[in-house]
Amino acid sequence: MNRRITYVLRAVKRGNYSLGGIDYVYYNILGIHEPIKGFIKLEGYVQVIPRIRIVRRVLGIVKPRQGLPRYSPSRLGPYSTEFRSVRNYVPGDPYKFINWKATARDPNRRIMVNEYEREGLRTTIILLDLGWWMRHGTVEDNPLEYGVSLTLSLSRVLLRYGYNVGLWTIPMGPRVIPSSGTAQYYKLLRELMVVKALPIKGYTMDPALYRLIQETNPALIIVTNVNRESIESIIGIINRLPTRALIIDIVPDTILMRNLIKGLPCNQWVIRDRVRLYRVLPRNAKVITWDPACEGVGSLIARISTYLGRWL
Repeated sequence: MNRRITYVLRAVKRGNYSLGGIDYVYYNILGIHEPIKGFIKLEGYVQVIPRIRIVRRVLGIVKPRQGLPRYSPSRLGPYSTEFRSVRNYVPGDPYKFINWKATARDPNRRIMVNEYEREGLRTTIILLDLGWWMRHGTVEDNPLEYGVSLTLSLSRVLLRYGYNVGLWTIPMGPRVIPSSGTAQYYKLLRELMVVKALPIKGYTMDPALYRLIQETNPALIIVTNVNRESIESIIGIINRLPTRALIIDIVPDTILMRNLIKGLPCNQWVIRDRVRLYRVLPRNAKVITWDPACEGVGSLIARISTYLGRWL
């Protein structure tokens, strides 16, 4: 006896899922015989892509309000012969750039290297927090899921406007070296498909990230959830950064309350409460508060683009 079964899958959370098989129970509409039970083995898997908002046009990135951006274009192409400065050696620097004379003169016996300009495009590096506080909310709606969606949506816009875009997860985790083009977007997508929030006690600075920031002077964006649990770790990582940082604070409170109270209006009391935490952040950090239950990704990217043009 042949049976044809039609089913519908509803994607609720990003990731790669093996179908495995389906248990089914068939009930006759007239109830004239016992239910028929069975199992169908399925091959293959289903890939659920994160939610991505396609933003067609953002003028703030191309035309900053205060003329040219305050940060210089980064150099990610081949090293040029144009000397930039002498600095401390960082793991990953080419040995041929070691300045032996400056190393011999250094009173602390540190290795010094020559730094040269590099050719390339402007760079943005996104730091995605994977701390346990990024799970606040539900399985489908929490700061991490919205952070992944924001990272991909923003990267798509920046890559279209000619930026180099890179990704680091903090603490130490998946990373994508800054580059441009369509292939770079799919590299970011592959890494973000599998990231998870984990319990951590603090952050460590990746030496490769530190060196990259020194070389390229990028626009640095930290996607996190600022609260009493995370504030010390966030301050610690910002204090180690040799540049300014733009923090995107994803507020999960309205998401939680919306699931409990129907028709809950958007309000500002949650944001006002967080201002107390913002005051203790280092001066080289600027915060944009995002309540994803009240504001769309497109509107947030418009606000971020303003800072990319005039603040960083």
